[in-house]
Amino acid sequence: MFTRLNSKSHWNLILVLGLLIIIGCEADDFNLDNPLDPKNPEFIPPEVSITSGPSNDDVISTSYTKFNWEGNRPFMLFKYAFDGEWTEWTDQKSVEFSFLDEGDHSFLIKSTYTTETGDTSGHESELLTVEFEVDAVEGPAIMFYPRRHISSAGQTVTFQVLAEEVENLTAAEFKIEYDTRRLIIQSISQGDVFLGSGESLFHVEIDSLNGEFSILTGMLGGNTPSFSGTSNLLSVEVKIIEAVQTELNFDESEVFRDPDNNTISINETVNGRIETK
Repeated sequence: MFTRLNSKSHWNLILVLGLLIIIGCEADDFNLDNPLDPKNPEFIPPEVSITSGPSNDDVISTSYTKFNWEGNRPFMLFKYAFDGEWTEWTDQKSVEFSFLDEGDHSFLIKSTYTTETGDTSGHESELLTVEFEVDAVEGPAIMFYPRRHISSAGQTVTFQVLAEEVENLTAAEFKIEYDTRRLIIQSISQGDVFLGSGESLFHVEIDSLNGEFSILTGMLGGNTPSFSGTSNLLSVEVKIIEAVQTELNFDESEVFRDPDNNTISINETVNGRIETK
């Protein structure tokens, strides 16, 4: 049986159909049920918050630290940089850093949502930045810088040996031991701690059979008879033979002296470490 629509019903039907078409078009543009869709007026942007670790401008007294973080939604990815070196996107929510050198460091992190396929959504959070300082060594000290190199067999790395936070240093004498099965000493050159203040002494003896080298360095005169502060005593180039973790170690005979030939107490020694990929 056919029922004829009156004029009012006719226009109501047209209005309903028009609304359905509009809603259908908008549904193609964004998912009303998905607040993570950036085309949704109620889109919630990705966020990341650091839940533990050093705060901005902190000074930490250890050579180790750990950061933990959280996103504002489940199933998010994170990307972070430590001292300028960025990682790939990851779902991990913590990271540990060890063998940190003295001085300034930075940690940056951002987040993003993931798609159904596990890829990044392309929409990233604001970048969080933490700048902090490590002051883990109490001087006077003698230490390797950096504390650690990560390299490969066949590669050459360079360490400095620093006099750290010294007062009136005129001479230094020390011996360093290493494993000849894993390392070759390529060269040793004088640092700048005693240069620029007149004549200086820099004497090196390398015993490649027993795996050790001895250093005697100091000032022989000049207008400034001593050094105060932190500076490098030497640079040493080391070739990695075997891909095994190893160290260059002070043998505990190290001595600092002042202009009157008095011994300066050394509070701490920090060995050099090599880890291989």
